[in-house]
Order: sequence, then structure tokens, then C-alpha cells
Amino acid sequence: MENPSGREGSTALFARPEIRGEGPLKVTGRARYVADVRMPGMLWATFVLSPHPHARIVSIDTRAARAVPGVHAVLTAADIGQRRFGKILYDWPVLAWERVRFVGDRVAAIAAETREAAEDAAALVQVEYEELPALFDAEEALAPDAIVLHPDAAAYRHEPAKRPPVAHPNLQGYRLITKGGDLAGAFAQADVIVEDVFTAARQHQGYIEPHGCVVWIEPDGTVQVISTNKAPFALRHQMAVVTGVPAERIVVDCAFIGGDFGGKGLSLDEYACYFLAQATGRPVKSILSYRDELTVVNPRHRGKLYLRTGVTRDGRIVAHESRTYYDDGAYAAGRVLPGPLLDGWSAMEVYNVPHARIETFLVYTNTPPGGQMRAPGASHTSFAGEVHVDHIARELSIDPLELRLRNALREGDVGPSGERIRNPRAVELLEMIRRETDWGAPLPPGRGRGLSLRARHSGEGKSEAALRLLPGGRIEAFHGVGDQGGGAGTVMQRVAASVLGVEPARIDVRYGTTADAPFHPGTGSSRATRLLGQATLAAATSMREKLAELAADAMDWPAELVRIEDDRFVVADGSGDAADFAAVCDRILAHNAVDAYGEYDSAEHGHEEGRDYSFSVLMVEVEVDAETGQVHPTDAVLAVDVSTIINPVAHQGQLDGGFVFGLGNALTEELELEEGRVTTAHLGDYKLPTARDIPPLRTIKVPTEIGPGPFGAKGVGENVNNAVPPAVANAVYAAIGVPMRHMPITAERVLAALEEASGRSPSTSSAP
Repeated sequence: MENPSGREGSTALFARPEIRGEGPLKVTGRARYVADVRMPGMLWATFVLSPHPHARIVSIDTRAARAVPGVHAVLTAADIGQRRFGKILYDWPVLAWERVRFVGDRVAAIAAETREAAEDAAALVQVEYEELPALFDAEEALAPDAIVLHPDAAAYRHEPAKRPPVAHPNLQGYRLITKGGDLAGAFAQADVIVEDVFTAARQHQGYIEPHGCVVWIEPDGTVQVISTNKAPFALRHQMAVVTGVPAERIVVDCAFIGGDFGGKGLSLDEYACYFLAQATGRPVKSILSYRDELTVVNPRHRGKLYLRTGVTRDGRIVAHESRTYYDDGAYAAGRVLPGPLLDGWSAMEVYNVPHARIETFLVYTNTPPGGQMRAPGASHTSFAGEVHVDHIARELSIDPLELRLRNALREGDVGPSGERIRNPRAVELLEMIRRETDWGAPLPPGRGRGLSLRARHSGEGKSEAALRLLPGGRIEAFHGVGDQGGGAGTVMQRVAASVLGVEPARIDVRYGTTADAPFHPGTGSSRATRLLGQATLAAATSMREKLAELAADAMDWPAELVRIEDDRFVVADGSGDAADFAAVCDRILAHNAVDAYGEYDSAEHGHEEGRDYSFSVLMVEVEVDAETGQVHPTDAVLAVDVSTIINPVAHQGQLDGGFVFGLGNALTEELELEEGRVTTAHLGDYKLPTARDIPPLRTIKVPTEIGPGPFGAKGVGENVNNAVPPAVANAVYAAIGVPMRHMPITAERVLAALEEASGRSPSTSSAP
């Protein structure tokens, strides 16, 4: 396959299954995670949490806590000052003062010799509260007379520029997108108008490793941080803002991260642990319990979506409008953009919609702060949009697959926001599903098939990579990307080996801390392969050119004819004998150091054809037990468009894992709230799917040569999970004839919907 970047290299290596570079460390238990860190004199941190969703802090008495044996420090905001943290909007207090805004807000931090001593001390901190009215509903929070949760929001730090104005003080963010001219006129031309309301639950990312850190201060004042945060350079900057320590005096190490799925971009503990380390002169470690993970840390927000679409009799969409309210909790600190969402702005983004109005509200409430979770926002909009499309198909008596074909984006179309998309593959994938499955074939009663069409953009940003020639023909590949399980280091190894013409085993991948590693913005947005891969490709191309030139000098060969192929130096016209790569490199190193640096900025590599997306179509078959409401998926077929696959095992693993992740979102996972308090506070209640819950999944890969990554690669990490919930919901309707408009689709909700449809009063209470 041609390399779209124009740099020399071969993709032949990529057909071979990869060997993960960090694999031996992980399977032998030698990979060091934060929980593994032990240091002389290390103290344990814990926190005093608010029991109220909204209250004024009247007083805090820490005297009894300070007297507990083994306690070295008890800090409140009175000790550390009024300090807030965040990614873009710094609105979350390190330790609360004046008021608390959700159950779990931190009001004191404790460092002790043991975790038990710290917890004993926390139980003795006396906090007097005056309870205040609380807001638990996003729409109610936007009422003209609603209490204001952040009266001093205008003073909050916002990066990189001034915070955009908001129409209501309880708005974290707002976005309005319009397309076309006369929306009302377009709706007037529609033959049928379909309206729906959808809701989606708060959900946790489900990583195995809880948030944690170890922080200490060196004698020279350097702050050392070992963290579960997947964006070390961003954390370094945020800690500098919060603590006042210059960024160059802060070193962040995020080598191994035990899962992410969007949730490890936010740090909670590191700031308080810095102040505890400063107060005690000792290293301080914090590891959250899973109860804290489920009740305090930034989950996926709740959402409510109003959709309205006008269509012609022959199934052409002429107008669409949506209004979406996201309950994003007490603070916006977990967000990475000033707007409401990172993506997922439109329920109809994969369709050609000539007239659209898309309005999104991100709202403060007295619930745990929301954050990022695998394609943030897209889970809710995908669910609503694809179930809505099936509703339209029923109203028109058109097959759901056919309706999608009539409206799917094609070359030259633009999305509902006016965004152009390069090489949209929706039509090919829909046709593939029709050819390769039993779509349309009859099924027994209680069984049904559902469909969804989705797309995911390729993430953007800047990245750097460095290569260095070592003795024995080895090459060090140096990067600063924390390993959260995605295999970025192996991508780097295989891209470098492919460009250089050597075996991957020659490439020694090394992770570095923020003290010396090349810059990377952090794993996320399905961009690691694109950014690090392209930076590595640039560095490897530079090194290849240097090695060829130096080898020509060392071997007295014509410089313009020297190549590296199959782990050897060769002369293209055969005028010289092939030479062992390691032997020639050692001759080079006797007189020259060989280093190469590469950088990539997606903003500098754009094109006029539109943004790059990966499309997918998923068909799911389910069986529904009408007596219990239990939904049992029985089969699934995924068609996905792919370009060059660098890590084939990991690539398929991402597709399989995305499907499993989406199935949990669809059927079982929900952080339930009562008066702002999470009641599903352990994994016995918050039900992650297991192997027994997963049906057979067949993957059909439809290739293309177009993609934004090295050798045309496309991101795959978030391309499938959002397709699963709507496909399941549509299959449930096909099985029992009852629409499901809330995610997750639990057995209780299915049973309640069946009873309501039959005219009986639901015997089981069901959330909206």
C-alpha cells in the first residue's frame, strides 16, 4: 500500500501479528503500577467527604483527628488556600471551602503512617454543615428562578482564553449549530414529522485500576509525581497552576495505567497529596477505593435528548432539530474543551440532513461531576439518533436498512453541522451487512434483529518522537505516552521498523517522564496511533537517511544507492555485497552518534477533502423473555471500514472490546442516584458484563487506503461501542414491538414497557 505521507517505508511487516513490547512485564507482574510503589517513610492519604449534595460549611474541627497515633497532617482549605483544579475550566476545589456541591466533595485531607490510621482520623473530623436547596435535574437547574450553584464562576480560571459567556449561571457550556436556511419552512415541506424523547443514565468507565498517585518533594524542591493520569504533560501544567510550582520543577511519571476508557484524564488526588507532602516532608500515596471510584470520580453524565425530524413519504430527511440536556454534575473540571462536549454533538451525524438545528446544554447540578468516557457524548446521541431513525422507518413502513441507505452520507455530502467528511463509507458498510447477514429473514416470536450506523472521527493534536542508534545495531525509540493498554509503544516499534527496513526486535521502545521525554498530549480521542505513529514515521525517515549516508561513507558505497532492506544494508544496483545491519552500525558508531527527531501536528497536515472518520454498521440479534424482561443477545455482525492495520491483534481486540464495552452500556451499567447520592456503590450493583453475557461477534473489515495515520492508518478505539446500545434497542423492538428510549435497557424496564403496552399497570418501578 502506498504511504500517504510520501515517506519511504513498507507495510509488509504489519501483516504479521505483533508481539507487545510491554507484554513480558505485565504477564510476569513486573510492570509497575501506582499501587505497587513503595518508598521509605511513605504516608497514606485519605479524605473527609461531604455527606450532603449542597450545604454551607459552618465549621471544621480537626483536633481529634490530629491526635490519632500515626497521623502526620490534617489539612483543610484554611491550610492550603482557596485552590481549584481542572483541565480547561478550573472550578473544582482541591478542598472545599464555604460550601460543598455534591455528596463526596472533599473538605479535608489526611496523611498518616497507615491507611487505617488515616481512615480513623477522617472519621473524627467534625464538620458542621448548613444544608442548602439542591438541584438534581438539568432542565430544572436552568429555570429562571433556580438557585445558582457557582455564584463566583466569572472568577474561575479558564484556558486558553476567556471563558465564553453563558446565558444562565448554571450552564457549564452551551452550543448551537444550525445548517440550511429556513428550518420552519423545511419542516412545513415534510410529509411526516417524528418526535422522540430519550434518556440515558450516568455510567462509569469500568477500568480495573482505581485512581491513585504518589507525590513527594525532592530536597532541591523538585516535585515528583507517579500517577494514573494518561496525560502526564497536561497534569504537569495543571499542577503548576494549582500549586504555584513552576512546571519545569514538576516531574510526572505515568508509565503504566490499569485501564482508562476516558476516565484517566482527570486527576483528583495529586493536588491534595502535594500539599500533604509539603506539610510532612514525606512521600504521600493515595489509592481510591472502588466505592470512591463509583461515587466520587468523573463518570459519564446523564442525558435527556429531544429529537424531531421531518421526512418525505419516500424516506428522505428534510429537516432535523434536537435539544440535549447533559447533567454534568457539580464541576466542569473533567472536560477537555470549553464547549459542551468533546464530540457526539449530533444524533444524525452520519446522515445527509439539509436543514438542522442542534442545541446542547451542559448543566451544573448537585451530583458527582461528569467527565470523559469513550467517545464522550457520542454514546447518548448515537443511541437516540439510531433508535429515532428506526422509529421513522416504522412510520414510513420502510425497511430500516433501506432508510439508512437513502439518507447516509455520500461523497460530497456534509454533516448536519456543515462539516465535510473525506471518503464516507456508510453505503458500502450497509450493503455489506445486507449481503453478509440474514437481515430481513423471519425470526421466531420473541427474537429480533436491530441495526445501527455510526462514525467516529480521528483525534487531533501534536506529538514528538526520538530515535537513537545504539551498539549492536539496536535503536532506541523514545516517547512520552503512558501505557493504558492500547499498545502505543508497539505501534512505535513497528512503524520505526517498517520505515527503517529492520526487524521490530531491533527497536527498543523506552518511555520517559515529563523530565526528558518527547511531548505527547495524552492518550485519548483515538489519536495515539495517528499522532505518535506519524511522529515516529518522521523520526525514522530522518534516521534512515542518516544511516544510508553514513553507511556509504563507512563501506565506500555510492550514497544514492544505499538501502536498508530485510535487516541488511544493500546497494540497489548490486555493485556491493549486502552487509549485516549491526556490523555496519557499529562501524558508524565508532565515529558518529546518530539521533533523529520527529514531530507531527495534525493542524499542519490537513486537506481540503474533509475530516477523516471511521464508519461502522452493527447488526445485533436478541431474544427477549416476555415473562422476565430479560434481553439475551444471541448474535452480532460488525462491518467496519479500516485502512492500514499496524497492530493486527490489538486492532481486533479494540473492535471486540468496544463491542463488549457497548453491550454493558446497553444492558446493565447504571450509576443510580437518590437525592444526588450514588446508590450503586460497588460492583455487585454496578454490573459490568462478563464473558457469559457476550454473544458471538463476526467482524467484516472493509479496506480503504485513506486515513490520517502513518501509512494511512485509522483510529479504532472508539468506533464500535456507541453502535451497540441503539442496535440492541432496535432489536428489542423487533422482538417484542415495544420501543426502548432509555439506556441501559434493563430487564425491569423491558418488563415495565411490556406491561404498559398491554394496558396493565407496571408492577416494577422503572426509571425514565
